[in-house]
Amino acid sequence: MSRYAEVVEGCRRAGMAVERELVAIGIIAGTIEVSRVQELYKIAGVRDVEPSRSNYRLDTPQNQKS
Repeated sequence: MSRYAEVVEGCRRAGMAVERELVAIGIIAGTIEVSRVQELYKIAGVRDVEPSRSNYRLDTPQNQKS
């Protein structure tokens, strides 16, 4: 098992519902109960945990009003 796969499995065991695995850049995206987030920091190989963010679309110059 690769190191990345071990980290993903650790996240799942901690209670994370893994939704996306971005292997090339080492990111795992998913959801977890707020009360269990600290468990992710205990997994060897986890460097950071970011809260969810809303994605916003930036207006292109064609859509901007003068």
